[in-house]
Amino acid sequence: MPVLGPGPGARLLRTAARAAAARTALLVLANIASTAAQLALPAVLGRTVDSLTGHDDFVPWLLCCAALVAVYVSTEALSDWTAGVVQARSALLLRRIATRRLLDAGPYGDGATRSGGFAALLLESAAAASAGTNAAVWLGFSAAPAVVSMCALWWTDLWVGAVFTCGLPVAAWCLKTFATDSSRLVTRYLADQSEISQRLTEALGGARTIAASDTAAREQERILRPLPNLRRSSEALWRLQGRTVARSTVLFPLVQIAVIATAGLALAQGRITPGQMLAAAEYAAMGTGLGMSMMFLGQLARARSGAERLSTVTDLEPMRYGPPESPDGHPDVPSPVPSPAPGARVELRGVRVCHAGRQALDGVGLTVEPGRVTALVGRSGAGKSTVTALLGRLLDPDHGDVLLDGVPIARLPKDVLRHQVAFAFERPRLFGQDVAEAVAAAPGVPHRDVVHAARLARAESFIDRLPAGYATPLGDAALSGGEIQRLGLARAFVRPARLLLLDDATSSLDMATEHEIDQALAAGRAGTTRVIVAHRVSSAARADRVVWLENGQVRAVGTHRELWRQAEYRAVFQPAATSAVPGTRGAAG
Repeated sequence: MPVLGPGPGARLLRTAARAAAARTALLVLANIASTAAQLALPAVLGRTVDSLTGHDDFVPWLLCCAALVAVYVSTEALSDWTAGVVQARSALLLRRIATRRLLDAGPYGDGATRSGGFAALLLESAAAASAGTNAAVWLGFSAAPAVVSMCALWWTDLWVGAVFTCGLPVAAWCLKTFATDSSRLVTRYLADQSEISQRLTEALGGARTIAASDTAAREQERILRPLPNLRRSSEALWRLQGRTVARSTVLFPLVQIAVIATAGLALAQGRITPGQMLAAAEYAAMGTGLGMSMMFLGQLARARSGAERLSTVTDLEPMRYGPPESPDGHPDVPSPVPSPAPGARVELRGVRVCHAGRQALDGVGLTVEPGRVTALVGRSGAGKSTVTALLGRLLDPDHGDVLLDGVPIARLPKDVLRHQVAFAFERPRLFGQDVAEAVAAAPGVPHRDVVHAARLARAESFIDRLPAGYATPLGDAALSGGEIQRLGLARAFVRPARLLLLDDATSSLDMATEHEIDQALAAGRAGTTRVIVAHRVSSAARADRVVWLENGQVRAVGTHRELWRQAEYRAVFQPAATSAVPGTRGAAG
């Protein structure tokens, strides 16, 4: 893969460069001044030497040398400061772009959305890519000494210029070899590094399971399994750098010696002055200085590789929504708006979903009537969570339609959809400074609504026992799994959504508490359509309608009492079913 050229990585680097255009311009100006001072210094130094040997007034030339040194030092300092700002802001921009694209693509967007893989991309790949603008600027200016040196040497003496020009193809060959090979090796190195980071993050998330099962040694081996590949990539990169430096160490001094020897012969023949010979020696050394170009080329290769890896997230296709509503409540562009009725009517029509390489749903047709409680029942992997994700548009189907009140859900404005639908999950993640913010989940929610939602979720009792009640910081709130689930339920109850999707959201609650929440919800949110993923007989028995899923298809639809007559349906709840009273709405309640 070439360092420069088309591709998603190059596009991402150009986006970062455009965003930092003003500071990049300052960096370019600083480098112009620095490079100009650096290139002018040998010529002025040569004139100073000629003035000394010729008994002319050398003071102006000496002052000019001092001024050039001052300009060079000050502009180098400005360049370093500007480059630091550009790199920091580019890293921030790239991380924001990646995070936004990941959120816009939804939770099923890509394999890189796993916490470990995404964290590695944000920390490592974005950091590498953020150096791309600086590396490109510095690489461009590192070529200026070779061009200017060649022109200065040709101006000094034709033979000196010709000897130097013959050595430039050697430099070009070394740079081309290094650019091609280093880009490939850096890409492989970053991929291995990211894999180790991802595995480590996954292991830290399951630390309790690892400790309980005494599998620490096996996990350590799994985490470090890519380490030999990482070592090979690193060693190959160092060998490449070593070969390139070795070639330049042998070949470039030969070019310098040839230039100096030719300049010495020209001096002996009276074609140039001692000062011109000194300038020629400086320009020869400056023009063959491959070390800085190699370093910047390596940084650019690393930036391109980091950007290529980051583009796996930034190129994710975002979910498309209908046009947003204008402040007066009317859509900016005519678009469908769901009915204002208390409960939503949702439908799946011939839906197929292929997720992670397997058919999650295959031709599912389903209608959820408004104001009713519908339970989704089935064994693990039957497609229950996929159905809830479709109904709330966390996922789009590969084929088929999802409708809310007869309106294709993909045509709804995002703000309308998210106010119509609320979710509660099996393992909710709590966000915010304190418990009240975790329940509110959005700014501007009145505290009375937070308290009412907590009361519906039967969370008020343990919140009152916390050190500062609702104002208790989340880090200071020691919560059990069931208490966290109740806060997740309260977060779903805090706004008057018309469709409530409970994806196994009561699995950590005892059946008595679950029944209390169900009764409170029925009384406090009358008319709301509810879809629940049910693993307990009691949950299915309290539902108005049960949808039995099997292998990604609807096996049967009916009441719990009707379906209970089938042995295979009863087997779905084993061993939980053995403790329940079969076929009654209050079973195991």
